[in-house]
Amino acid sequence: MQKKLKIVVTIAAFTFAAVMPSYSATLKDLQNGVVDFSEKMAKSLPFNSSLGLNWSDAYIGKLFPSVPPHFGIGGSFGFTTMDLPALETLAGQLGYGIPFTTDRLFFPAYNLEGRLGGFFLPFDIGVKFGMLPATGMWGTSAKMEYTMAGMDIRYAVLDGKGKLLLPSISLGAGFNYLKGGIKTSVGNSQILEFDGGKSITLGKPEINLLWDTFSLDFKVQVSKSILIITPYAGIGASYAWSNTGYEVDADVRYNNGSGSDDIGAGIDAVKGYLGREGLEGMEISGSGISTIIKDKRFGLRAFGGLSLNLMVFKIDITGLYNFLDKNYGGSAGFRFQL
Repeated sequence: MQKKLKIVVTIAAFTFAAVMPSYSATLKDLQNGVVDFSEKMAKSLPFNSSLGLNWSDAYIGKLFPSVPPHFGIGGSFGFTTMDLPALETLAGQLGYGIPFTTDRLFFPAYNLEGRLGGFFLPFDIGVKFGMLPATGMWGTSAKMEYTMAGMDIRYAVLDGKGKLLLPSISLGAGFNYLKGGIKTSVGNSQILEFDGGKSITLGKPEINLLWDTFSLDFKVQVSKSILIITPYAGIGASYAWSNTGYEVDADVRYNNGSGSDDIGAGIDAVKGYLGREGLEGMEISGSGISTIIKDKRFGLRAFGGLSLNLMVFKIDITGLYNFLDKNYGGSAGFRFQL
C-alpha cells in the first residue's frame, strides 16, 4: 500500500529530537549528504522564492493617464514543498534525529507586496519583501530565519479590460532573492571518522544549515475577469544561482587512531582524504567546519488560480507546480487595488 503523505510545516520539520548522545558518522557520508541536499535545495529554493506577486490580473492598468490611477498594495502567505530524505540524511550525519516519518515538508513564506501601473505605456511594476528574524522554535534551541525580496515588470501584449471576449495577456521579467537557515545546538560531541581509524571530534557543536538563491525570472500570464472572479494561469521560467550547505561552530579535535590532538595536526590528513575520494571540499579549523556548495540551473513552473473581486479588495488563491522536481505549492493573498 502506498505510503501516506504526511503534511508538515517547515518549523515542525526542523524541530529535531532531544539532544542525542555522542554520535559517530563518516566524513564520506557527510560530504555525500551535503551534495545531495544541495542538489535538492537548488531545485526547490528558486521555486519557493517565486511566491508572492502572483496577482490575478495579468496587467492592472496604467497609473497615468488613467482615472482612477491603477495601483495596489497587500500581502500574501504561502508554501512550497520539498523532498525530505536529503535533509533527513544530512541532519543524521550532523547528529540530529528528526522525530517523524514523512516524504515531504512544507517551506512557508510571506510577503508584503505592492504594484504600480505604468506611465503612458501598458506595463506595471511589482515589488515584494518578507523577513523572519532568528526565531526560537517551540521552546527548543533551534532557530529559523529567512529573508525574501523580489520585483517584476509586466508588459501587456493584450489588454482585455472592458472587452467582452478578449483576455489580458502579459509578458514579465524580474528577479527573486531568498536567504535562510536553521541553527541549533547539539549538547554532546559528534565524531566524524575517515581513512581507516582516523577521526575528528566536534565538541558540543552549534550547527547551521543555510542557503541562499538569486534568480532571474520570466513569465507569461493570461487572465479574464468574469463578474466578481478573475481566473488566471501562467508559465514561469528562471535561471538561479544558489549556495547551500552547513556551518558547524565547535571545538574541533583530531585523532589519528592513537590519541587526541590539536586539529592543526590533522587538517592535511582530512583534506588529503577528501581529495583522494573525490569528495566535496571542507573548510576546517579549531573552531569549526563548513561546506558550502554553489549551483546554477534553470527552473520551470506553472501557476494559476483565481481571485474574488470585492469592490476595491481582492482575495487571491494560487496554485504552483515545479516541473523540475515535481513539487508543488500554494498561496493566498489579500490586497487593496484600484
